[in-house]
Amino acid sequence: MANRYPLLRTARVAVFGLVALALPLSAQDVRPIPLPDLLVTGRSICPTTPEELRRAFELYEAVLPALTSASSTADLRSLQVRMMRPGISLSRGEGRFSADAMTVVVPTSTETASPRHVEAYGYAEVDRDAEATFYTPDGDALASPGFLATHCLNILETEDTARVGLAFEPKPDRTVVDVRGVLWIDAESFTPRELIFRYTSVRRFLRRNLEAVLLEDVRSRVPRWAWDAVAFYRLAVDESRFGGVLHFGRPVPDREGIDARATP
Repeated sequence: MANRYPLLRTARVAVFGLVALALPLSAQDVRPIPLPDLLVTGRSICPTTPEELRRAFELYEAVLPALTSASSTADLRSLQVRMMRPGISLSRGEGRFSADAMTVVVPTSTETASPRHVEAYGYAEVDRDAEATFYTPDGDALASPGFLATHCLNILETEDTARVGLAFEPKPDRTVVDVRGVLWIDAESFTPRELIFRYTSVRRFLRRNLEAVLLEDVRSRVPRWAWDAVAFYRLAVDESRFGGVLHFGRPVPDREGIDARATP
């Protein structure tokens, strides 16, 4: 079935596939982040104790210089969204509400936005043509003061002593599309290895931006006098499928002079 919804037809969603992301290799200035302000904010909002937050911040501070000087590759796949489309059928002058389902496949792509942009507007937005873009978090975003201002941090420890996880999630008052996940860090060199992330608040975002498109499509198929009887029914979204994995490493030139990626 052809997809008649421009928002989903052209949405660019970073969800599991194979795309390369090149981060700047030159050293960049790291802006200082006041720890006392971070702890005060975390104590009142984040579900972590001051001691847990302090340990997480120390780990974050250790990996911070490497975040903006590493390269990454992203594993991404296309996304399938199954949604219920409202409808109305007329029989002998009486209206009967019904609903039919359809599945939309969103093409794969990956884009990044400036740290200030994602801090203010989140990791997804819709333009005037009802086209949606989901941005991929990169080293610059994770190393920005805005990331700490909008996320809660914690340490995820496992039996693997070679790495340690820095878990992060948006603060409870964050309503825009954001990211949560784990940044896996080498325990000896404190360099990033892998970033596993998921988008949050996706259902709210799609409902807010899809409802008008869905209603317009349905109303185009029923008489004008029946428009008021058409109501938005349901949008079924599996939020766990909105996300991706980034692998960090060092760019090294191959024999033909083409940049290749190698994990440390």
